[in-house]
Amino acid sequence: MPMKLFKCDETIPEREKHIYIKEKGEDTTQFLPSAHVETIPGSLSERGCSYCGAKLVIGGVLKDTIQLIHGPVGCAYDTWHTKRYPSDNGNFQLKYVWSSDMKEQHVVFGGEKLLKKAMLEAFAEFPDIKRMMVYTTCSTALIGDDIKPVVKEVEKELGDVDIFTVECPGFAGVSQSKGHHVFNMGWMTDKVGTYEPEITSPYTINVIGDYNIQGDTFVLEKYMEKMGVQIIAHFTGNGTYDSLRGMHRAQLNVTNCARSAGYIANELKKKYGIPRIDVDTWGFDYAKEGLRKIGAFFGIEDRAEAVIAEEVAKYESKLAWYKERLTGKKVCIWTGGPRLWHWTKALEDDLGMKVVAMSSKFGHQEDFEKVIARGEEGTIYIDDGNELEFFEVLEMVKPDLVLTGPRVGALVKKLHLPYVNGHGYHNGPYMGFEGAVNMARDMYNAIYSPLMKLAKDDIRGGQNLPSTNGNGNGNGKGTKELSEQVVSLVQQQVKEATSQVKQSAKEVAPQVQPQAKEVAPQVQPQAKEVVPQVQPQAKATAPQVQPQAKEVAPQVQVQAKEIASYIQERAAEVTKLIQERCLWQFHSRAWDREENINGVLNKTAQILTGEKVVLETLIDRGFYADAKILSADLEIRFSWLNSMENSQKKAVLEAVKGMLVDIVITKSKNGELHYSLY
Repeated sequence: MPMKLFKCDETIPEREKHIYIKEKGEDTTQFLPSAHVETIPGSLSERGCSYCGAKLVIGGVLKDTIQLIHGPVGCAYDTWHTKRYPSDNGNFQLKYVWSSDMKEQHVVFGGEKLLKKAMLEAFAEFPDIKRMMVYTTCSTALIGDDIKPVVKEVEKELGDVDIFTVECPGFAGVSQSKGHHVFNMGWMTDKVGTYEPEITSPYTINVIGDYNIQGDTFVLEKYMEKMGVQIIAHFTGNGTYDSLRGMHRAQLNVTNCARSAGYIANELKKKYGIPRIDVDTWGFDYAKEGLRKIGAFFGIEDRAEAVIAEEVAKYESKLAWYKERLTGKKVCIWTGGPRLWHWTKALEDDLGMKVVAMSSKFGHQEDFEKVIARGEEGTIYIDDGNELEFFEVLEMVKPDLVLTGPRVGALVKKLHLPYVNGHGYHNGPYMGFEGAVNMARDMYNAIYSPLMKLAKDDIRGGQNLPSTNGNGNGNGKGTKELSEQVVSLVQQQVKEATSQVKQSAKEVAPQVQPQAKEVAPQVQPQAKEVVPQVQPQAKATAPQVQPQAKEVAPQVQVQAKEIASYIQERAAEVTKLIQERCLWQFHSRAWDREENINGVLNKTAQILTGEKVVLETLIDRGFYADAKILSADLEIRFSWLNSMENSQKKAVLEAVKGMLVDIVITKSKNGELHYSLY
């Protein structure tokens, strides 16, 4: 059964709906794990709360904004300074956290007066900061504190401040994803369009869904600066409050984390006609693709290629060094949501690694559609995985490395398996060309570090080695002697193993050589006898075959069924490639998916057939940018395309449209595709 019930889940059989193992010939129209639903009682979830999704992931990243949490101080502390979101203003957002610090008396009598007092005190302590976000928590939502009137009072009293309210207590949704949604939609409704940014370039974008983990945003900023592209707003890495108010002035939304910020990207598209291009900013080849998309959108491909050439020259050889050593290594990706589908093909294509298991804490079925389409057969997919399931999976797949967060990372380390922090990184940034090398370096260091083996194995071999409790005689001699004996033991094991291999080779060689000498004389005469027999038969058959071929050829050309079958086979190849490499067919709602499928593939047909491509609107240019990448990829990967007539190329792409619509819309098991409350 593709849907899997682990042994540890026998007492909670409902978990079978959340675990899938991909088999040959299957797609997401047949099997799709349940996701973004309530955690089953009895399962120890790794999820975060909805408030955390709004404050920790999105709002708290802004570099010039007071983040005031209306609730007990623990809610503020738990979402402060826990992720590596630097900024170029001295890391203001990492240094401070603000809380109304509710106590029992405020829960009984209300906390609105306390909130106003805290807001005024915060602005007074930081007179240069004029922007604030106020978050409700479980406590304040349960007692019914109404924070918006309080916010209006403070804004009126101070006059020159701007405050955004985020009413998303921890219990509001099944995971932190609810906080993403509430923040996105609230900001779009209340703040976008209330500020006019200064435009300094004819090419303007919003970078959406990047949070500057260990400097990721700085990498993207560097690329855009070299291409002459102005970033109007970062949502929200190294971003400012007012820049986010001016998002409506960008010509293009470049979306990275579609799970946390796809909502606002699509709302900007609906309200302001700003197209959305989804990019994979992690991975070497993906970095090239993302820059080429932006270059194609603005018609500055030459600038994009210049940046790519410069970065490839710096980092390609370094990545190749790591690929040689990481190829074939098995890895589990147990993260929040998007990194599953961002990382899987990057690790497999760029580094030759094999992704064997994936688990999402807060992903939706949309995320599983993407990652299953990109994943290999036999890969395990888990929604809202718990610790016992992780134990069982590790026993099943025996990975060389786990990419996960600190909580699960602590579990993995106890099992003496290496892990790399997939949430806050080890030594980032991980985005772009240099980021791909940094990530490969951290994985290499984790896998090849001897520490895990030393922690797991008793290397003493029964010998009475010096004590490691302290420095022996006080000058480090005991530790040094232990180290020398460890090295000696390892060297001896290597010598013994090498000696055994050499001895085996010597024993086998004399047996193989005589057999080879005996077989060779027997084969040669047989070959000489067969050739004369075959040649006359071939000559006699040729005159008979040639007329038959002439008679059959016209029949083949007119057989519509065979032509249609050929078109369908080629369309299936293209569809598979699009499913694995592209993201535009997997947007959150059915209307958006169908619009993208038609728009991108129509532009692809025009490019491949040499027709004039008309770009009347920004949306047209968005379709063209994706189509330019796709058409180039098709020409490189499929040699049969070059021998096709234009009518056949169009027929293939029309068939691809039908296949994609069938997979991602008509037969999709994603229950959110037609959800009205976007």
